[in-house]
Amino acid sequence: MFSVFVVSLVLFSRQTGALFEGDPCTVPATAETGQCTQLDKCEYAKQLLRSNKNPQSCGFQGKAPLVCCPVGPKPGDTSLRQCDRYFNRKYQYYAIDLGEKARSKEFPHMAAVGYGDDKSNIFWLCGGTLISQNFVLSAAHCAESQDFGAAKWIRLGDLDLQNATEDANPQDVRIVQTYVHPGYRSSSHYHDIALFKMAEKVIFTIYFKAACLHVGKSLPVNTLQATGWGKMGFFGDPSSHLMKVNLSLVNHDTCSKRYANVANSRKLKNGIFDDYQMCAGNVEGGDTCPGDSGGPLHYTVQPTNDHVFHFTVAGVTSFGKGCGGDNTVGVYTRVSGYVGWIEDIVWKEDN
Repeated sequence: MFSVFVVSLVLFSRQTGALFEGDPCTVPATAETGQCTQLDKCEYAKQLLRSNKNPQSCGFQGKAPLVCCPVGPKPGDTSLRQCDRYFNRKYQYYAIDLGEKARSKEFPHMAAVGYGDDKSNIFWLCGGTLISQNFVLSAAHCAESQDFGAAKWIRLGDLDLQNATEDANPQDVRIVQTYVHPGYRSSSHYHDIALFKMAEKVIFTIYFKAACLHVGKSLPVNTLQATGWGKMGFFGDPSSHLMKVNLSLVNHDTCSKRYANVANSRKLKNGIFDDYQMCAGNVEGGDTCPGDSGGPLHYTVQPTNDHVFHFTVAGVTSFGKGCGGDNTVGVYTRVSGYVGWIEDIVWKEDN
C-alpha cells in the first residue's frame, strides 16, 4: 500500500509543484489548517492509509513523502477563543467607570483566596484572578499557608472584605482542587503559579467576570495595574478595601541588577528568568505588598466594534524586596510562559 501511495505522490508532485516541509496546507477532508509533514511523523495520515484512503500530498523531503497533517491548537489559541467568547459584543456588554480608587464592579475578575475550615471565620491572605467559570489563577505559594493550612475558599465580587454595606455581591465558593505547577518548589521563587478549581461554576454578572490571558511574551502596553487587599506599605496593616496601583514594566537587565544580591541564593539561584518572570515598579513607591500575592498584574483592552471593554492578565504577583519604597521593583510570574499548562487544565474538556 505504501508503494502505491509513493507512486501517486510522485505523479501528484509533478503535476502540482511540491511544497516543502513545514509549509502551510489545507486538509481536504476537514478544511482545517495543516502543515506539510513527513508521512512517518503524521498519525492522521497513517490512519488514513490504514483505512485505504490517501492523505493530501505535499511532495517529498529527499526520499521521504510529505503529507498535509492537521495542526493542533497552539498554546494560547484556546485562551484567545475563550476571551472572544467572554467579551464578544454580540453576547454581552457592561461598562466600567475607572477612578482613582477601586470601585464597585471595577475589577470583576478579582478574587480573594481564603484559609480555614470554618466559613464564618475565613482568613483572606492571598489574591487571585477569575479566568473561567470554574477556575481562579493565583500564585503557587498561596496554595498553602504556614499558619492556616491549605487554601480552601475563593471570594468573588467583593470590594471591602470587612464591610457589608458597600455596593458589592460577595460570593464564597469552596476550592475542590488545587493545581500547583509541577516545577514549583517552596524553596524557590520559580514557577510560582497555581490554579484553584471551585466547587461550582459561577454565573458571570457585573460583579464577577473572567479576565483574559495574555498569550505572547511582548506586551501592548508599558504600564499595567496591580490590585489586591495587601498591606498598605511594608509596615502597614492589610487593607480591607480593594486597592489598585499603576506599575511600569521594568526591563530584564534592570530587574536582574536590582535582584543581583538575591541571585545565586536558594530562592533565586538562576536569577530572574525572563521567559517565566516579569518585573514592574513605580518610581513614587507604588508597589504590591504582602497579602497581594497571587493577584493580577493586568492591562485594559478598550472597546472595539466586536468586543467590549475587558481586562487581560499578564502577570501573577509573586515576590519583591520590601514594598512601597522609592523605585521598588516587584517580580511577577509571566502568564504567557504557562498558557499551555493553564489551558490543559482549565479548558481541557473543550479541546
